[in-house]
Amino acid sequence: GLFHGVMHFVYIDDSCERPRYIFSAICVPCNQWNEAFRRLKLWREHLREVHGISTRYELHAQEFVSGRGSASLVGTLSRHVRAQIFHKGVSITNWLNECGVSVFNVRSTDDDQFKAFDRLLNRINRTMLARNSHAHLICDQGKEDQYTRLVRKMRVFNPIPSKFGTWADGKGSKNIPIERIIEDPQFKSSAKSYFIQQADFIAFSLLRREKPTPRIKRYGLHKTFDQLDECLETVCNPKDPKGVIR
Repeated sequence: GLFHGVMHFVYIDDSCERPRYIFSAICVPCNQWNEAFRRLKLWREHLREVHGISTRYELHAQEFVSGRGSASLVGTLSRHVRAQIFHKGVSITNWLNECGVSVFNVRSTDDDQFKAFDRLLNRINRTMLARNSHAHLICDQGKEDQYTRLVRKMRVFNPIPSKFGTWADGKGSKNIPIERIIEDPQFKSSAKSYFIQQADFIAFSLLRREKPTPRIKRYGLHKTFDQLDECLETVCNPKDPKGVIR
């Protein structure tokens, strides 16, 4: 594959409505980072020119769609226009796929965000192993201590249950450290990262596909996530048409 052996940056954000937790991770090959970023920046420049949304403005899905939090700017855009921008904003992830960008998604309904994060990391580790690659995680700020501790622990002790009941040695689980995820996670303000904002949009679109509200349905946003196809890491869960880890 084109991106085998290439280091990856993985940008992670979550969207939740307890007990549901959704994590979306955008995986960017380092040798394509400049081009992927250029494309996101073009999208933001388009939003500035057409809708007057500053390229420095933080797009936060939940607030943007509902129109809360930033009345001065977003309040001037109708709900319909905001819905269209959100819909289009998620869909451009397919365009990023031309630069080798792909997306992992995890959905859990047991109110345990750390278990969901653990499953996401195991999946990223397996994918990097298959690509003979490594990943560096870049997460939204807010859970620095918990996420760092979890990554450090999983690098040493990470028992994986066998999907066949037992491993070859007869044991039910096997220690498979996440050796393909290197360094501690880096934490970045989502306001300063287009990639984290993009992960937030994807996570929210999946949340609303799983749990739509009447208003979300009225504007068709429960269908936004379904636009994503070639950029999704569907191998994560062959039982789910979109590869969502459940």
